Amino acid sequence: MKSLLALHVAVAFIITSSFVITAKAHQEEEEVDITGCLAPTSGRATFTVVGQQGVKGDPGLEGPQGMKGARGVIGEKGVKGEEGVGLQGHTGLPGPIGPRGYPGPDGDRGPQGPPGPPGPRGRQGSPRVSVVNLTEVQYKQLREELLKEFKQLSKCDLMAVSCQELYQCNSTLPSGYYKIRTPQGVKRVYCEMNTTNCGNITGGWMRVAYIDMTKENNTCPHGLIFSTYSSKRLCTRSSSRAGCSSVTFPTHHLPYNKVCGRARGYQFSTPDGFYNYHLAHQTTLDGYYVDGLTVTYGRPRRHIWTFAAGVSKPYSYANWNCPCALNPGLAAPHIVGENYFCESGNPGRFTFGLWYLDDPLWDSQGCMSGSTCCDRGGPWFTTTLSEEVRDDIEVRMCFLESGSDEDIGLEQLEILAI
Repeated sequence: MKSLLALHVAVAFIITSSFVITAKAHQEEEEVDITGCLAPTSGRATFTVVGQQGVKGDPGLEGPQGMKGARGVIGEKGVKGEEGVGLQGHTGLPGPIGPRGYPGPDGDRGPQGPPGPPGPRGRQGSPRVSVVNLTEVQYKQLREELLKEFKQLSKCDLMAVSCQELYQCNSTLPSGYYKIRTPQGVKRVYCEMNTTNCGNITGGWMRVAYIDMTKENNTCPHGLIFSTYSSKRLCTRSSSRAGCSSVTFPTHHLPYNKVCGRARGYQFSTPDGFYNYHLAHQTTLDGYYVDGLTVTYGRPRRHIWTFAAGVSKPYSYANWNCPCALNPGLAAPHIVGENYFCESGNPGRFTFGLWYLDDPLWDSQGCMSGSTCCDRGGPWFTTTLSEEVRDDIEVRMCFLESGSDEDIGLEQLEILAI
């Protein structure tokens, strides 16, 4: 048994030595680790040779896609977290007001209210004729009088065609705006029913033109421009060149043959009265024959009234003063006649570029002794035309020179017709 074991050991040694020699011979190429194991029970020897790990090879080709796996089990629903609690924010600013909505439908009519208390007892009427025991003649006479009165009242209320007719229907009507049936349709006009400024006719005048710049909200009519000088609100000419600025006031084609009116203004620098007419030898009302206001009607223009301004009250500027001044200027032309007012607001020698705002023009006040300018019946004029007309009335502001040399500021104007 020992000899057999010795034989196995010798053989193993020989084999081992052989492998060692071989390994040494190839040591430069590869080292080999040889581990020997003996199996004494079987008489056989088993050897396991373990080499050193080789270099990692290149990856192989990608294999085919595997089959889709089964769907996984749905997980349980998570638990909802607690709701957070934040601080309340500040109230926002109010938004803009939205557009106005459409009006809603009318509401249902409410129930009738209880009767009111009885009113005070009326005044006792004047004695009247009893209709109980009237004779047939008395009844017919009373009936005709009542019908006549009714027709007159109906005419006043429904068919008035002028302020004059309204006044004739009822002389106690107050001055104010009324609707009048005119040839141009129903118009709202101002009727003057109680005035002492227009001769012996107190009521029934239609106001054609009206300017009052003493009232803050009033404006100048188209054709004149608004100007302010030392708190005076005035209407002045629309162009600074020589010539006229025109304003037309409608009469609504109603007939008239009498005109009443007034004007109030202020002088700037050196207006020249009627010097313009004599300088240009004019023969019609179409040119600027005066430094001041002209009031006309129709085409060709026909004269109603003229408001002229002269350069000075006392000093002798013969050609430029009013014809009625202390030192008279040139006479009014024949196309004007005696239908004019002329005044100056300058109490001394003329000064270029100065507004004279202390003494109004055409108020018939402040004239010097020896002057007749305030003796012409102002500040209102009344004139009768040669015929009944229906034309609009035109007011022009005219000057021979530019606005830097002479001007007029109009503060008030009122023209009535009947």
